Amino acid sequence: MDDDFRIEQIHRYLSGEMDATEQEAFEEAMEHDEGLKKAAIQERQLLQALERSFDEQAKEDIAQVHRQLQAQGFFDAARSGSWRQVAFGIAVAATVTGLCAGIWWFTLRPNAFDPEIAYGEHFRPETTKVEELIEGLASMGFTPEMNSTDSLREALATYRNGSYPEASESLERFLQDHPQNDTAQFYLALTELSLSKFETAASRFSALTRQDDPALAREAQWYYALACLRIEGRKEDARQALEQLAGDSQFDRRAEARQLVAEMKD
Repeated sequence: MDDDFRIEQIHRYLSGEMDATEQEAFEEAMEHDEGLKKAAIQERQLLQALERSFDEQAKEDIAQVHRQLQAQGFFDAARSGSWRQVAFGIAVAATVTGLCAGIWWFTLRPNAFDPEIAYGEHFRPETTKVEELIEGLASMGFTPEMNSTDSLREALATYRNGSYPEASESLERFLQDHPQNDTAQFYLALTELSLSKFETAASRFSALTRQDDPALAREAQWYYALACLRIEGRKEDARQALEQLAGDSQFDRRAEARQLVAEMKD
């Protein structure tokens, strides 16, 4: 059996591409050819290792190693049984070497910190607290009958529904008459984050970190750090803000802050 054909048949057998007749014939051939049987076992072990260790791209990388080995003549062997076994052994060994290198590359090498990815992983529009605020405002007298320009409740409801451009306009109108309202400032800054207005949001959150309400100040500092991640040249500002939060036992996202600080140091 030609070596190239052997390799192809082994791959077809292990991948389940053979029909019943071909599979039966191949299994019978393995019973009479110890070299073929050994090569099939080695190939199966290699594929199992790939399945455990790599994603689809890594599998393609190993397949490329196979092709390179074949092009370099590793499988151009004489037809003697002993040399075929040696050739297949060399091929498997070389491929396993590539596998080991791939394991190091994909699992052990440090990944470069990507601020945009980090932001995407940690920024989430706030929905739980805003619902409580809307209910609280209704009980305090902010009712739908009020003029929409002066209705914080309506503006927050628009934010909750994900209509960020409209929410931004409503909150800005409300702040024209109530510029000191921290809740409106906070949710306008969140809206600006959702609209990718990172510099404006960072400035607004920065001001809120100096407010007397410690819970609001912590939340503002968290979002300030996230906004800075998306502004060129502000990574250090983000890191400093996150380090403070990572050491604050009262901050409910302390673990996330620690994770980000650790990632930024890698």
